[in-house]
Amino acid sequence: MKLIKPVNYRNIKNINPDDFYKKMEKLGIDKSFVVATSGGPDSLALMFLAKGYAIKKKIKLFIFCFNHGLRKESIDEVNWLKKIAKKENINFATKTLKKKIDGSDILSQARKVRYEEIVNFCNTKKIKYLLTAHHLDDEIENFLMRLIRGSGLRGLSSLKEKSRFKNSNIFIIRPLLSYPKKMLIKYLAKIKQNYVYDITNKNILFDRSRIRKLSNELINEGLDKKRLSSVFNNLKSAENAINVTVDKFLIKNIIKKNNNSISINQRKFMIQPKEIQHRVIVKLCRLIGMNDKKPRSSSVNRLINNFQDKKFTKLTLNGCIFQAQKNNIQILTEKRSRAKSKLDLAKLFNNKEWPELIRHF
Repeated sequence: MKLIKPVNYRNIKNINPDDFYKKMEKLGIDKSFVVATSGGPDSLALMFLAKGYAIKKKIKLFIFCFNHGLRKESIDEVNWLKKIAKKENINFATKTLKKKIDGSDILSQARKVRYEEIVNFCNTKKIKYLLTAHHLDDEIENFLMRLIRGSGLRGLSSLKEKSRFKNSNIFIIRPLLSYPKKMLIKYLAKIKQNYVYDITNKNILFDRSRIRKLSNELINEGLDKKRLSSVFNNLKSAENAINVTVDKFLIKNIIKKNNNSISINQRKFMIQPKEIQHRVIVKLCRLIGMNDKKPRSSSVNRLINNFQDKKFTKLTLNGCIFQAQKNNIQILTEKRSRAKSKLDLAKLFNNKEWPELIRHF
């Protein structure tokens, strides 16, 4: 395990904890929460900032460290972090992955397992807020990765400060998105806290590591993070406007039929712009069908085109059955998806939180 002494960057502003506390209040963090933590500088800075907020609000804070076992130093890092948590009087929990992760997309698999374990912990403790340490540099990397892959508006503005994890009651909170990594490191220098060096960050076999290297090269060539941050805000503003329109359509036009099906008015759906139609279908597919998967864009477009065909009767997509029903389109949960789904549609539509679920799903 290699520990790094943080650099006190002279040209970087200090983090004002009060600004962080205001951000947490704005995000509605008013009850116990969990911080996903490793020994890296990002999550360590978040942990200490979150501790101050928890003390101020008199709410309970847990940190959760997941050991993927991908590196031999992992267990030493967990034990090191556990000692810090004990010293700081912070509730600490950890889990070690027993099954080895193989394949070409190791980081993606590891991320999926990590989230599942942390969310399970949150459910056990009946906690609905999970904080992660995604920051401005992560958003830049994410933007470049999506740009290279040809993503649209939604993909380019994908990191949100608050989002619901699948169909659970857990909200993923990212309060550091406006902070660059160097600012977080400077904060650690201020409180004199070393951090763990993760060698995988330099491994160019991983896509994100290559993008991180590209990002740093662009920054060295004059890429302005402040301007990029402004671009992200503009993208998210446009994305939010579309989401509001989609949510309003769903809240206003969904007709509850029974425990396993809903309907929408076909004419009202078809007069919506293409982007709204597409997102309505995607949201319905995840809500009613397979919530852990997104249908392919080509499949969604094919379905929408089928709606215009007078001969259209029925089509299955993402665990949902879409079928013609007089002037409506009925959406039913396919049997195999119904068995996996934890959603009770009857309770869902009678629940006052239904509009809130639609907004964050």
